[in-house]
Amino acid sequence: MKKLVLLMLVAMVPFMTMAQKRSKKGTNPKTEKKDKSSNENPSFMIIKGVEYWDRMEVAQTDPRDIGLEKDGDDYARLKADDMSLEKLMKQHLKPMSKFSFSFDVGKSTEESLDLNKSSKGFRSMAEAVNQAAVYGWEFINSTIVVDGNITIHYYYMKR
Repeated sequence: MKKLVLLMLVAMVPFMTMAQKRSKKGTNPKTEKKDKSSNENPSFMIIKGVEYWDRMEVAQTDPRDIGLEKDGDDYARLKADDMSLEKLMKQHLKPMSKFSFSFDVGKSTEESLDLNKSSKGFRSMAEAVNQAAVYGWEFINSTIVVDGNITIHYYYMKR
């Protein structure tokens, strides 16, 4: 029994001494010191892009571009606004949609006014995100809501 107790003490002493060690204050390299000059809170922005299907361009689409004969039954269904497989494929390959954008920062600033003004020429959400990146915004997340022929893209940005 004495040997067992002695063996336990010899085995436990190194572990107990390691638990008692304390590091010197202020020398821990893992401690991050925050710069007091950067007291800015993070800013957030929502880019809302509304994509709507332009029916006028689809009506002007030549049916031969998607493999339909002009005087066949498929052409009549296309003109009757029937969502056929060919039409869906054509819509995804060459989207005939238009976008409207809004940049919501929470308050009206010169930057948000510039972004909203320049957004009138954008043709995709990628252009809107790239323009926001020029002003120092970073993409965080996105949500897409589909409602019939309208798709609403919400892109969340952070600075």
